[in-house]
Amino acid sequence: MAQSYQFLRVSAKVFKVLAWVALALQVITGLVLLVTGGEPVLIAGVELPARLVGVLNFVAAGLYFFSFWLMSGLIRLLLDIRSTLPGGQGGS
Repeated sequence: MAQSYQFLRVSAKVFKVLAWVALALQVITGLVLLVTGGEPVLIAGVELPARLVGVLNFVAAGLYFFSFWLMSGLIRLLLDIRSTLPGGQGGS
């Protein structure tokens, strides 16, 4: 009796969408902070200039994008491995 693993297939797609959304939001936020500047931001008890926080948003954008994209790829890899196993959807 083969399972469909539909939830994992959908999860892989959701993680890809989250990767692009996180990238877009972080880059937009970073650009706004870089261009407009503003009041210093309190992070972990330390006041950082708003423009530095904008640069940190670009770093966070890359990290979030990579993390979500990696999770999607790992799920797809596990699904592909499962499909090649005996009793999997692609196996005999």
